[in-house]
Amino acid sequence: MIRILAGLVGLATLGFAAGAAMGPVPFYLPVAALILAAVLFASARIPTVIRFLIGLFAVSFLLLGVVTAAHEAGLTPPAMEAFLPPPQAAIVAALLALINYIICYIPVVRRIIDMVNPFFESDDPDRLELGYFGDWNVRDRTLGLGLLGIIIILNVIQVYMLVLFNFWNNRFYTALQDKNAVSFWYELGFFTALATLWIIRGMCESYLTSILKLHWRQWLSRRYISQWLSDKVHYRLALAHDRADNPDQRISEDINSFTDQSFDIYINIFVTSLNFYAFVQILWSISAQFPYKIYGFDLSNIPGYLVWMVLVFAVVVTYLTHLVGRPLVAISFRKQKVEADFRYNLVRVRENAEQIALLQGEPVEQIGLMDRFKAVFSTTLALIIRQLKLTGVTLAYAQVNVVLPFVLLAPAYFATADMKLGAMTQAGDAFGNVQGAFSLFITMYGTLAAFKAVVNRLTSFDTAIERANEAKEKGVKLATSAGARNIEGVDVDVDLPGSIGLLHKISFALRKGERTLVTGGSGSGKTTLFRSIAGIWPYGKGRITLPQGEDVMLLPQQPYFPIGTLRATLAYPSEEKAFADDMLIEALTRAGLGHLAGRLDEHDNWSHVLSGGEKQRVAVVRAILRKPVWLLLDEATSAMDEDSEADIYRLLREALPGTTIVSIGHRSSLAALHDRRLALVKDDKGTRMEEAPLAAFGT
Repeated sequence: MIRILAGLVGLATLGFAAGAAMGPVPFYLPVAALILAAVLFASARIPTVIRFLIGLFAVSFLLLGVVTAAHEAGLTPPAMEAFLPPPQAAIVAALLALINYIICYIPVVRRIIDMVNPFFESDDPDRLELGYFGDWNVRDRTLGLGLLGIIIILNVIQVYMLVLFNFWNNRFYTALQDKNAVSFWYELGFFTALATLWIIRGMCESYLTSILKLHWRQWLSRRYISQWLSDKVHYRLALAHDRADNPDQRISEDINSFTDQSFDIYINIFVTSLNFYAFVQILWSISAQFPYKIYGFDLSNIPGYLVWMVLVFAVVVTYLTHLVGRPLVAISFRKQKVEADFRYNLVRVRENAEQIALLQGEPVEQIGLMDRFKAVFSTTLALIIRQLKLTGVTLAYAQVNVVLPFVLLAPAYFATADMKLGAMTQAGDAFGNVQGAFSLFITMYGTLAAFKAVVNRLTSFDTAIERANEAKEKGVKLATSAGARNIEGVDVDVDLPGSIGLLHKISFALRKGERTLVTGGSGSGKTTLFRSIAGIWPYGKGRITLPQGEDVMLLPQQPYFPIGTLRATLAYPSEEKAFADDMLIEALTRAGLGHLAGRLDEHDNWSHVLSGGEKQRVAVVRAILRKPVWLLLDEATSAMDEDSEADIYRLLREALPGTTIVSIGHRSSLAALHDRRLALVKDDKGTRMEEAPLAAFGT
């Protein structure tokens, strides 16, 4: 599509050039068209969202160029002349296309574009709900680019209406000053119609902008959640020393802030640029109508002197604002971190309420929480003080803006007898709009500082996910073999985070059909070895071979319980309806949890409802339902008494006759429940794994 558009602009270049050679077409049109055609041909490899914007402005250039050429040739009706865009509007469209192309090569902006662009390239299906206009099944890229284009067009209309309001200002107040009732009522009617259109335009823009942000946030949240939870990334992030703090906050708050602020900042800059273009022309022409003498020198002899005065004033205040507000980026970043840490520890207290109450640990928890709140307090106080200084500058600037146009224009107004009040108010309005454009950096400094902190947090989260994926590639390699019968490890090294060695050159074979007990002292690496076999531990090297197509399931000492119905808890990680009621009830009954059979559809936080032994029995129920070929039990019965433990192992043998059980345990009673024992033994040469007699375990 961009190539077709480039070809059309190339043809327009020839047409405008021919028109310029014959006289009626302005010379700048073929020059601007030639530059725009070059930009279009060069933009084939830039991100889709920027390519779309360049294409949108190119189409605008073609339309405006044709209108300008037709007008110069005398082909437009006289009644339409008052509503035609300025002759230079086509140049502005071409410049906007060029600017969007150039910003792709600014490193900071390109980083933001690379975060924005994937949504506008996504082919994921979505559903757009437009109320009275119905619901539409669309792709995310169609939804995003379509709404973006409509919103930009609505903002162009906004700037055009602001210009109409500016000229209305002149006519309305002149009618008041002249006591011209006919003109007054006509202008009041004109204002009513214009204001109605303004309200409708504003409502449409607000609704479509909110819809676009919502769908964009949904897509980004889905993407980050998928990356975070895929292939055990979330687990490796939690293990890493340089992990991204509080992924929950980055996904919930930072993504929301990013979609809000990145879109608003771009639209704000875009609208401000158009405002600047429109009102600089007005203020430039007005400058000649306001003679202003200083020590006998008439400033109106300087072309557009009011524009230059605004520029000098805005540059001075912008520099002052930057000096005052520069530390806001680092402080905002720090505040988000300490707030998330404080919230995380509050959640931990809530989740471990029973253990804290039993240990009477409330005073310690209170001290710890208040220590973390001290960081929140000090960071927030630093932010308040810095924002106070910035607010002082921006408020002072805003108040000066109220009277500055009239201070500058009043001498000329009082000195010129035939100058109308309408001209004064129009000049003041144009002055304010130009000043607002020049001072964009001042008014947006706080927003830009907060946005920079959000971008830093999301990019650091992306970096942490990349490192977590790299860590997996460096860990123990898991391989499957169609001819393998056992789980075998050869020269396996298992490390702790930070390259701290735990197991070195371990070789082992877990034989199919044999119940194997793995023993060793606390901290010897038994659990970490099981994690390596399960494929979730990222630190180490070596190779572990698994039989192809055979499911390996690991039951940890502390099972995980999602919040939901008991049915969903038992089926986890399968879907809630994966197992029939009779299967669930039978498994509960056999596992000694028959009293829960009538509560399958009860919604609760079951990790707080069940005892430690009951939680481990639920984990056994999951294994019975899943029927893995290999079942690794990491002290998965430690919360049960020895008789209950023996019953559970007997149940597993009966319910899962084709499953090979491998256990980690410290009780001597486990020896009678297994066929074989592998012991991790430490000596001066390191840790090794060797066969050991079951009868000697625990003696």
